[in-house]
Amino acid sequence: MSVCATCYQPNIRDHNKHNCPGLGEIQVSRQLGRGLIVDKAPRRARMNLSLLANHGYGLTMQSNDLINLADQVLYQVVGYDPEHAALVLELVEDWRQAGVITFDQCMTDAEVEAFKTRWKETYGNSQAAHVVTEVKAEEQRHA
Repeated sequence: MSVCATCYQPNIRDHNKHNCPGLGEIQVSRQLGRGLIVDKAPRRARMNLSLLANHGYGLTMQSNDLINLADQVLYQVVGYDPEHAALVLELVEDWRQAGVITFDQCMTDAEVEAFKTRWKETYGNSQAAHVVTEVKAEEQRHA
């Protein structure tokens, strides 16, 4: 059984008939109020070397071969493509969670109160879990 080195498709019997999509393209957008958003993070991608020098793209080097993109995805450098003067990257971790709720608008006062009520019903009152002793200014001077 052979596996494509680019897209990792298994069970390739004839490499000439394999329709490999090639290296993917990382797509990023900048949204007002949310900052840099990674829209598309393929398993394997190519990245131009000049992007590492440009700090506007939110790239940071985690170690010698790990690149963090906007604190959302982590890629490992697995090769170099001299034809395109680009690094070949492989996705290591994707911290973008499917199903994470994001809000485009602020909650109204009524929604905040309803949320607080549900929280108290579920998790109890807002009292401390242990006894709290208030220290007054006079006691601090004598200590």
